[in-house]
Amino acid sequence: MEKYIAVVSGTVGAIVSYLVGGLGMAVTVLIALMALDYVTGLLQAMTNRSLNSRVGFNGIIRKIYYLMLVAAVYLIALVIPGIEYAGDGAAIAFCVLEFISITENGTKMGLWMPSFIKNLLAIVKDRTGEGDAK
Repeated sequence: MEKYIAVVSGTVGAIVSYLVGGLGMAVTVLIALMALDYVTGLLQAMTNRSLNSRVGFNGIIRKIYYLMLVAAVYLIALVIPGIEYAGDGAAIAFCVLEFISITENGTKMGLWMPSFIKNLLAIVKDRTGEGDAK
């Protein structure tokens, strides 16, 4: 199964890289942050004894969708003049979301978090309306 996943993800990655002329640094950072978020999510679930394979699988599917969305923005930027950096912008936006998720995983584990990061998370949640839902 792992070999199948590696072959499929490698093939898709190569096709996307070819279509967009190579992956930029923003996408590389996004992929690294996605991996860190997934690992911290697993650690948080293990710490809180809430490990669930369905939740983990859905997280991977969500991350694949985000990468496909960023790739789509890169492709659209190829045909619309003047938006060459839109793909990097989309990747950076998702980088910020991944960072927020990583810090939330840390706080859910009861780890210390600098107050400026806690304040930043509160501001982002307030502005996006996410804080009202909980």
